[in-house]
Amino acid sequence: MKINLLFVLTLFLLFGCVKQEPTQMTNQEQETAKKEIKDVVKSITQGLENLNAETSFKPYLNSPDFILFTVQGSMVNYQRAKDEHAAWFNTLTSLKVTTIKEEFRFLPDNIVIFPWLGKFEMIFKTGEQLTVDFCVTMIFRKIDNQWIVIYQQTSQVPPAMQTKEG
Repeated sequence: MKINLLFVLTLFLLFGCVKQEPTQMTNQEQETAKKEIKDVVKSITQGLENLNAETSFKPYLNSPDFILFTVQGSMVNYQRAKDEHAAWFNTLTSLKVTTIKEEFRFLPDNIVIFPWLGKFEMIFKTGEQLTVDFCVTMIFRKIDNQWIVIYQQTSQVPPAMQTKEG
C-alpha cells in the first residue's frame, strides 16, 4: 500500500508540477506564418470574389467552437455564417475585395491575430453599386499543419462625414 502511494505521489510530483510554458514562434517561423496566412486570406478573398461560400469558408474551423460576429452584430456558428454569406452572394452580380491594410500579432502556441482593413466593391442584381470599407479581425490557429480561422469579428466602417460647401 505504501509503495503504491509513494509511486502515485512520485508521478504527481514529476508530471503534475512541471509547468509547461507555451512556445513562442521564432522570427523565421513568424515570417513563414505570415506567408502561409496571406495565402489562406487570398483563398478566402478569391471565394468572396467568386461569390462562393463553400470556397470562402474552407479555411474556417467547422466546429461548435467557431464564432463569427457579423456586420449586423449577430454571433453565429460556422454553418450559419456560411449560409448567410451564400444568401448575401445570391443578391450580388459581382464583388471586388481590396486590401487596404493588414497586420499580424503572434501569440504563443501557434495562434495569430490578423486584423484586416479593406474595401468591398459590390454590384447587386438590382444594378445598385455600393463600396464599403470593412474591418475584419481573424484569429488563426495552426491545426494539423494548416492555418485555420477559429474566430472572426467583422465591422463595417462608417462613411466619413461630408460637409456641404455653401
